[in-house]
Amino acid sequence: MSNQKCTGTNLKTLMDTLSNKDGMIRQKARESLVALGKPAVSSLIQALQNSMLDQVRWEAAKGLGAIGDTKSIPPMVQALEDSDPDVAWLAAEALSNFEKTAWSPLLRVLIKDGSDSVLLRQGVRHVLLNQKEDGFNDLLATQMKALEPGAVSESATVAAYEILKGRKVKS
Repeated sequence: MSNQKCTGTNLKTLMDTLSNKDGMIRQKARESLVALGKPAVSSLIQALQNSMLDQVRWEAAKGLGAIGDTKSIPPMVQALEDSDPDVAWLAAEALSNFEKTAWSPLLRVLIKDGSDSVLLRQGVRHVLLNQKEDGFNDLLATQMKALEPGAVSESATVAAYEILKGRKVKS
């Protein structure tokens, strides 16, 4: 059997194992998927977006975060509104690791869909919490304030626009 077929068969088996009731078995499957790297990304994205099982989405988010492929950024942004808060938290943690690379898709979704989504606002706030970037720190601080509970939701949209425009903050 060719190495590609072997990897494909192994990938399917590992993905199926993510739904096992035993957490240690799921963890070993996830670790094996992470070891596969890029070939596992599409399958993990599909599991994150489509699985009805919280633990499968959780394992997929954790695996995608560990692999760190930028292809996973948009689905991770969507996962910020997952019905399982643990999945949303893992997605935010993973997005934090991408730093500025995740800003554009994250802020575009906030502008498009998120001004009224409490979950998305919380997720974006979690992602941006400790982010620093020369020329953007004041805008990031404004964005964080706009995402605080009780803040006017439109102010988060305005701050997101300013960051996306790439404005340098005047001293």
